[in-house]
Amino acid sequence: MNAAILGLGRFGTQLARELVKMRVDVLAVDSNSARVNELAETVLLAAEGNLTDVDFLESLGLRSYDYVVVAIGSDIAASVLITLTLKQRLRLKFVAAKSATEDHSRALELAGADVVVNPEREAAVRLAHTLGARAVADYMSIQADYGIAKVRAPASVHGIKIGDIDMQGRFKVFLLARVREASVSFNPDLGDVVKPGDTWIVSGRDADLAALQR
Repeated sequence: MNAAILGLGRFGTQLARELVKMRVDVLAVDSNSARVNELAETVLLAAEGNLTDVDFLESLGLRSYDYVVVAIGSDIAASVLITLTLKQRLRLKFVAAKSATEDHSRALELAGADVVVNPEREAAVRLAHTLGARAVADYMSIQADYGIAKVRAPASVHGIKIGDIDMQGRFKVFLLARVREASVSFNPDLGDVVKPGDTWIVSGRDADLAALQR
């Protein structure tokens, strides 16, 4: 798998580093030589140039990349123009783009971006949900008021088969997996007996997840 990251601000740089850790071949591009040099020894390829220059974009051979990410959030006009060029001129199959505002997101969608991300907004939403369900350990937000959490199986159900608990009726959550010591069982068997120390991966409303944790 390979990916091209266009724009090496904090978001683009971190994205490039994480992809490299996942053994993805990365092309990192920016107009700032210092940013390019910072990643030159980390990524497979690094290039410096004007990302709004169509000829420069074409010279990068982006059609050979599985994913192209427009990681420019501060210059809205530039990010929209680049996205439009990638989708309409270069005809790339998949382009993801970073946005800074709701209007920016809408403009990127109109430009043809296949995926639009707003890191600050998504981080704020996740933090708000985490604070709202602060009694829950290892929580991940899915959407407003809903999430996935890792909780200890309540002592009240120790020794009871999972199929006899009525998970949705009693706790109002869906059981996704059971963790026992070093083993993980996804969609665990209904005949599995709950043991002390078992951990559940469950999904549901934030309030119900917090109640289950308590």
